[in-house]
Amino acid sequence: MKALGISIEGSTAIFSGLEKTESGIFEISDKLKKVQLKDHLDSKEVQNVFETIHAFLERNSFDEIGIIKRGTKGNFAASPISFKIEGLIQMYTKVDIQFVAPPTLRAFYKKNENSFSPKYAYQKASNDLAFYLLEREKK
Repeated sequence: MKALGISIEGSTAIFSGLEKTESGIFEISDKLKKVQLKDHLDSKEVQNVFETIHAFLERNSFDEIGIIKRGTKGNFAASPISFKIEGLIQMYTKVDIQFVAPPTLRAFYKKNENSFSPKYAYQKASNDLAFYLLEREKK
């Protein structure tokens, strides 16, 4: 089974793809670790980000894709650009995109340990989500 966790921080989407086999869990994010939308008003750049993300999803054929849910209002609301990135990801039609709230992940990790560490520290949140997507069913 292949799972992709995505965290969106500001104008950057961070990816962590994991595959679970009988031999264990392996990283499968290929070369794409993160994508930044530098100018959300530039149509060509938005289209390029869309194509980059969707090509990555096609190459890896994930069984499950999840995005860490972000606040929509209040002091901790996510940036408007992050919602544009989220929409670009949601336009991928081959797999339903799930949203997982941070409290759900915290509750899971109170009882479980992530046995797979990401290559880069900035991937921790997306890696935790991918691991959750792989392991939540067995609990």
